[in-house]
Amino acid sequence: MRFSRNIIAFAATILAAEAQINGFNSGSTKTDGSVKVQSDFEAEFRAMQNLPDASCFNAVRLFTSIQGGTPNTPISAINAAINTNTKILLGLWASAGEAIVQNEIQAVLSAVDQYKSSFTDLVVGISVGSEDLYRDSSIAVQQGNTLPGVGPTVLVDYIGQVRKALANTALSSKGIGHVDTWTSWVNGTDSPVIGAVDWIGVDAYPYFENTLDNPVDNGKSLLSSALSKVNAVASGKPVWITETGWPTSGKTENKAVPSIANAKTYWDDVFCTVSGTMNIFWYILDDAGSSPSFGIVPSIGAAPYFDLTCPAGSSGANTCGSGNTTSSSSSASASASASSSVASATAPGITAATETASVVQTPASGYVSGTAVPVNPSSSAATVAPYPVSSGAAGSAAPSGYAPSGTGAAGASGSAGSGSGAGSGAGASATSSGSAASATPSSYTGAADKVGAAAGAGFLALLGLAAAL
Repeated sequence: MRFSRNIIAFAATILAAEAQINGFNSGSTKTDGSVKVQSDFEAEFRAMQNLPDASCFNAVRLFTSIQGGTPNTPISAINAAINTNTKILLGLWASAGEAIVQNEIQAVLSAVDQYKSSFTDLVVGISVGSEDLYRDSSIAVQQGNTLPGVGPTVLVDYIGQVRKALANTALSSKGIGHVDTWTSWVNGTDSPVIGAVDWIGVDAYPYFENTLDNPVDNGKSLLSSALSKVNAVASGKPVWITETGWPTSGKTENKAVPSIANAKTYWDDVFCTVSGTMNIFWYILDDAGSSPSFGIVPSIGAAPYFDLTCPAGSSGANTCGSGNTTSSSSSASASASASSSVASATAPGITAATETASVVQTPASGYVSGTAVPVNPSSSAATVAPYPVSSGAAGSAAPSGYAPSGTGAAGASGSAGSGSGAGSGAGASATSSGSAASATPSSYTGAADKVGAAAGAGFLALLGLAAAL
């Protein structure tokens, strides 16, 4: 009996570990700005599943559900995920107006009809929006980020629309959440969103916390502090890490120095501590050419920049293993629905640190030419979270239907003929290649909008809705 009880306890431990998600963010465009197609996603997902000494990655986070270059066709990442047995955190872009939200919903419904359980069984959650609250905040304005966002009232309405649309589908049981900077979750004014979601996605980059003591050795404590503060206001709802990472190259942010050695340190201190204890989506597998660059490989299929083996005794060593012997099909064997109900506090092994309020930055994002929604996030920007940047062709009217949150109306035209006028959805540093006839910004320049300087296209690539992040 004692032996049986031990076996049962061991099995329960294994199942609990499998219920946690280890994934990467995945944008809808490649690093050169071109739209990803199914073969691109499949190559990316297989590379993720076969990382040496990190056999635990089984999921991707998408920023949009719409295939680049189309109004509302399901993103080809879905079929790629089916072919590679990869779990999906669906994303619906929410900062481009009501019409785009409806297109996002239609893309998801079409995918349900087309792929049925082959698709829905892989979905671990649904995110309505990404850092929309941050972009709508005074902090974003102070940091020079003029990209459009939406306020809590509008976002809650969008979340309700998604719930209603999916109520009678196989996705009705999947948890619906929202992803934003940790500072947005704890500022008090956005609390209605906490009440509307099933889980909370946190984007946190100690590298960008440049008003704090942020060398890589403090990265773990800064992240822990952020998670503790979010958990304090989460009303007991699960908290997921939806974006974090450390760049291998780029500019120094206060005491945060990008380097391969520091990226390895942050991986060991954060990923290896968190893996198996809560859901985490790392930023990013590949973002070559971005600055700063957070990719852990120089190109899809290439060897990682650093050894991904987790330190002995860490949670990651138990859940990720010391070598990759797992096939791409078995690596995604954990229950797809379990993750939506997994509650989390500050990850075990991470001790909260005292931290003053600071601006959180994340990779920027953008739209792909001709598409109606953001394409993919690219690399993180400085202390402010980057967002989709868009603009119409020189001398043309700004794309309609892309208005800053709270205005309820899109700008009629861009200033200086750049398509980036107020209400047009284009940041001061954004540039665009979209035409005046496009329904939404056609192209994202990347993380340039974070601090008014080029910071990479990681966020846009993650979105997969616009050109490049």
